[in-house]
Amino acid sequence: MPRILSEHDVADFRERLCEIATRIFVTKGRDGLNMRELAGQLGVSAMTPYRYFKDKEEILAAIRARAFGRFADQLEKALGTPGSATEKSAAVGRAYVRFALEEQACYRLMFDISKPRLAPLPELFASEARARASMIDHVKLMVKEGHFRGDPEVIGPVLWAGLHGVVTPHLAGALGASEFEKLLGETMRALTGAYKS
Repeated sequence: MPRILSEHDVADFRERLCEIATRIFVTKGRDGLNMRELAGQLGVSAMTPYRYFKDKEEILAAIRARAFGRFADQLEKALGTPGSATEKSAAVGRAYVRFALEEQACYRLMFDISKPRLAPLPELFASEARARASMIDHVKLMVKEGHFRGDPEVIGPVLWAGLHGVVTPHLAGALGASEFEKLLGETMRALTGAYKS
């Protein structure tokens, strides 16, 4: 008779499965992540993962949620550093770029793949919303203290689009390190200058 799993057992297994799925994604990409490979690395039968997730797409949604959560952690930590509003805002921008460069596979997973075919997990909605809020909160501080003028809900996504537009070709190998640094600096100077009070 199979052992009845507690909620804790289920949560632990799902967490371990997501950690291994993330590792496979990092080393083999989206196409290399399949249920047979995942089950093999977990040391379980090929059908066991289906007891915890509907399919590969739901697993991708779950590991995207975790990536967004780590991303939000970094942005929130940067915003919480001591200093002026401009120093905090600059720290958030640096944290964004650092995450993209240090966790490239997760960054691509977060922003470059299409949404899963199935309805995303509630945790994915929550972690995406938290990350997006983190990209706007520093702008709210800049507006509040009179450094920027405009709507933070508009300015935040514009700054994100600028960062993303420079980071993405760099990750694809289209920009060398010095060219990336120069383009990043000029992009941020132009965008932040447009909103200065």
